[in-house]
Amino acid sequence: MSAKSNLTNPFPGLRSFRSDEDYLFFGREEQTTELMERLQRNRFVAVVGSSGGGKSSLVRCGLLSHLQGGGMVDAGAHWEIAVMHPGGNPLAQLANSLIEADLYDSEEEDVHANLAATLGRSQFGLIEAIRHSDLPKGSNFLLVVDQFEEIFRFEEAVAAESEIANDFIGMLLEASAQADLPLYVVTTMRSDFI
Repeated sequence: MSAKSNLTNPFPGLRSFRSDEDYLFFGREEQTTELMERLQRNRFVAVVGSSGGGKSSLVRCGLLSHLQGGGMVDAGAHWEIAVMHPGGNPLAQLANSLIEADLYDSEEEDVHANLAATLGRSQFGLIEAIRHSDLPKGSNFLLVVDQFEEIFRFEEAVAAESEIANDFIGMLLEASAQADLPLYVVTTMRSDFI
């Protein structure tokens, strides 16, 4: 077997880079630094660009790796991160992402239903969900809403589904506007949805 056949391709193909692949991710250091600075100032940042432009890779590999490495000095290196896609039911997807991030016990009876009810109760649902979660003391929470443009398909849906989309967006804005909890939100969105 030749040495050449043992080499692996450093590119993930069509999928985005993951945070554990930061050793392969390069050339976006300036954008990663700018993204961290904007997130520190605003707590809500939208990464917008053309399809296939590397938005998800910038966030998942560039930003997440730097945050967990202490790149946002004022916030520290302790981060709990949930990543979601809005899909057809953004509140259920958000609940699932919080459970997958180990902020809630997945073995607890009715955890999905109870968490979805908390999230859907008001525009402060995400704040309340984080307040009652297992977020370790001294940790920051980052919610990444990848492919945020999925939420806009609700505009064409019936009024009830459109209201869910509006409530979800309002909840993200409320969560990032408050200062009591170290809660941050990053969305990625294709530019043709602006």
